[in-house]
Formats: sequence, structure tokens, C-alpha cells
Amino acid sequence: MQSVSVTKNTSYLTLSYIAQKVLSFLYFVLVARAIGVEDLGKYTFALSFTTIFAVFVDWGLTQALITKSAKEKGKIEKYLGSILATKLFFSLIVYALVVLVINLMHYPEITKNLVYVCGVIMLLDQVTLTFWGVFRGQRNLKYEAISVIINQALILISGLFILWLKLPLIYLLIPYLIGSSFSLVFSTVSCKKILKIDFWQNCNLDNLRLIFKIALPFALIAIFSRVYGYLDTVMLSKLVGDKAVGWYSVAMKIPFAFQFIPAALAAAIFPAFSYQFVHDKAQLKLTYERVMRFLAIIVLPIAVGIGVLAKPIIMFFYGSEYLPSVLSLQILMASLFFVFINFPLGSLLNGCERQNTNTKLVGLTMVLNIALNLLLIPKFSFIGSSISFLVCQIFLFGVSAWVAQKISSSNWVAGITVFAKTAVGAGAMGLVIQLLITRIHFIVLIFIGAVIYFGVLFLLRGITRQDLNELIGSFIKRKI
Repeated sequence: MQSVSVTKNTSYLTLSYIAQKVLSFLYFVLVARAIGVEDLGKYTFALSFTTIFAVFVDWGLTQALITKSAKEKGKIEKYLGSILATKLFFSLIVYALVVLVINLMHYPEITKNLVYVCGVIMLLDQVTLTFWGVFRGQRNLKYEAISVIINQALILISGLFILWLKLPLIYLLIPYLIGSSFSLVFSTVSCKKILKIDFWQNCNLDNLRLIFKIALPFALIAIFSRVYGYLDTVMLSKLVGDKAVGWYSVAMKIPFAFQFIPAALAAAIFPAFSYQFVHDKAQLKLTYERVMRFLAIIVLPIAVGIGVLAKPIIMFFYGSEYLPSVLSLQILMASLFFVFINFPLGSLLNGCERQNTNTKLVGLTMVLNIALNLLLIPKFSFIGSSISFLVCQIFLFGVSAWVAQKISSSNWVAGITVFAKTAVGAGAMGLVIQLLITRIHFIVLIFIGAVIYFGVLFLLRGITRQDLNELIGSFIKRKI
């Protein structure tokens, strides 16, 4: 199957994630308004708790499958059957573990029931992830993009119906069951009919041993990432309570909604990094530099703009009940730059055979995150979790960028220059918004801010017409 360019892959997945995040954010806002802070805390806890366990179903096997299929074209069937069989086996063990742990933690019955349902959703998503891993290895993200949009549309439509009926809290998880079931069926059929792959061919222990050797560093990275990404919610739930989780989840949802940009880009460039590291080091450097520049130009105005507009945004979408989330949102937006940049940094290290190094860095970040949360949550509640997240993202950026520089030999002076210009543009934008925030509606200020930012960036030659043409022409099939 002919590979699709990184640019076109990014376009497919970015557009699908834009639609998905818009629909997801809308649904989350409606749920938050309908059920209140405390029930939102229970609802968010159940999703976060089971998400941590998801890595013990996958064990890095999907990422290993992508790596092998990107480097060894036409040999996907050699590994797919073994991976599917292994995931199905671990699914039973992990679900039993979820049930055991949540009961040992002595949560109320409603929270336990929410976790039981979320566990089923998690298992469906993990099997689906394997099939999309096959497509990612072939550098074809079109069908995954279609699935992402339909999945979220099903969740929103069924969720609105349940909200209209005013059913108990646990029924709000039914939309996720519907969406995940669709994604599993669609990914399975797409893999079978489009790629013509026999799932169970070459299902044997020898293939499994080989793929596990590759998967182990990815597994550790995934475990570390999930723990430091979601354990704060679990710790807040136990140490403070459901309301703190509700306020924190509202603050986290907004910056999280923008992560589709680096996530889609990282998914698209990972096979390219793997290939270019082996076959074209010069092209690897160019790809890496362009990705970092692109993300810096995008993320800084988002972070500054939402940071300044945090209070009116919370009031507009969630209401006064969620005003305690404002400071948390501002802290989390300060971390967004590092979140964006850490995505391609991780892809570069993993794609360039530095999985072990990346594993150690993410592991250190996890340890730092746990320590900071234990220190800060008892004193500052969910604000402490926000500070911990910011510090950990800065730490991961610093150590990952140092290693990435050795791999790519990129022009770091040019990178700092780009950052400085975008920072000046974002700073000018933020200053104007702050001066006008009490006079003009925040939605209008967003457009005013965008004009100011890009105007300053043009004056500083931080962005050119060629850059804009490349963004507009991202749907044209071409290689980076």
C-alpha cells in the first residue's frame, strides 16, 4: 500500500481531532452543567482511574507494531495475530484487577459502578488501538480520522438524549460504550477489507517474543506517562474529595482539548522519524526543525490568550459554580507550550531508537510528579496538582530537548530566535486583551488577539507568506 505523506496524514488526523475535540468539549460542558461539581468529580475519577490501567492491556505492543511495520513493509501479519491474542488475554486479567483495586479503596457503590463500566470501555478502546496501529504503520490515517469523528458524534447524540431524559449518573457512560463499540467494529472491518490482512496469521510465541523486546521500552513509557498524567486525579479524589476533582477536571479539559494538535502531528511523524533515522539523517533534521517551529507558532498565542481570558471563559461555559477553576486553568495554560513540544520530542526519541533513554526520562518525570502531588495536594488541593503538572512538563522538556539535540544536530540558535519572536507577538496580544477584557466580549477579543499576534509576527519576520501558504496547502499531497 502506498504511503501517504506526513503533511496529508497530519491534515487527516488534525481535522478529525478538531471535530472530535469540539464535540467532546461541548458534551463535557453540558455534562458539567447538568450534574454539578461533585458528580462531575465522580464521573471524571472513574474515567481517569481506568485509563491508568489501560497500559497494562497494551504493554507498548501497538507502538512496537507501528515501528516494525514502518521499517519492515509488508510484514504486519507476522506480528498482528500474536499481539491481538496477547491483548485479549491481558484484558481479562486487567479488568479483574480494576475491580479488585477499586473495591480495596473503599469507594461508595456509585463510584464503583462507574469504574466497572469505564473498565469495559477501556478494553474496547485498547483492541481498537491495535487495528489503528496497523494503519499508522502504513502511514495512512484517513480511516482512523473518519472513525474519530463518527465515534464522538455518536457519543454526543446519545449523550444529549440521556441528559434530556435526566437519567442517573451511570447512564452517562452509555454513550462511550456506543462510541467505543462502533470504533472497534469499524477498525476491524477496515483492517480486513482495506488492507486485506489476516488477523491470526503467524500467531506464535516466537513472533511475540520478538515484538515484546521492542515493546518493553514503549510499555514503560506508557505506564510512566499514564501514572503522571492521571494519578493526580486519583490522589485528589482520595486526599481531598470529589469537588476538587470536578474543579480540576474543568480546568484540565480546556488545555487538554488542544492536545489534538501535537498528538496528531506526533502520530503522523513517528513513522517518518523511524524511516528517516535509518535512511536520511539530513531529512530527519529538517522534519524535526519544521515540526518544532510549527508548534511554537501555534501554541504560544493559545496559551497566553486563554490564560488572560480564563475567568470569562469559565463563566461563559461552566457558570459561577466552577469559578474556583480559574487559577488552575491559568497555571495549566502556562504548561501548554511544554506539553506541545514534548509530543514530537518523544516521537523523535522513540523513532530514533532512543526508547530506553525516553523511558528513563519519563520515569523520572513520573517520580517527580508523584512527589510533588504528595507535597502540594494536602496544602493547595487541585491548585497543587496544577503546579505539579507545570513543573513536570518543564522538566521533561528540558531533559528531552537536550537528548534530541544530540540526535538531530538541529540549529538551536534559530529555534530560540523563533521562540523569541513568537513570544513577543503573544505578549503584545496578551497585553491588548488584558486592557480590553472588561469592555469587549471575550469571543471578539479572540479575533482581535489573533490579528495582533500574526501582525506582530509578520513585522518581526517570525512567519512569512510561504509559511501561511504551506499551512493552507496542507491538503496537497507532498512529502515533508
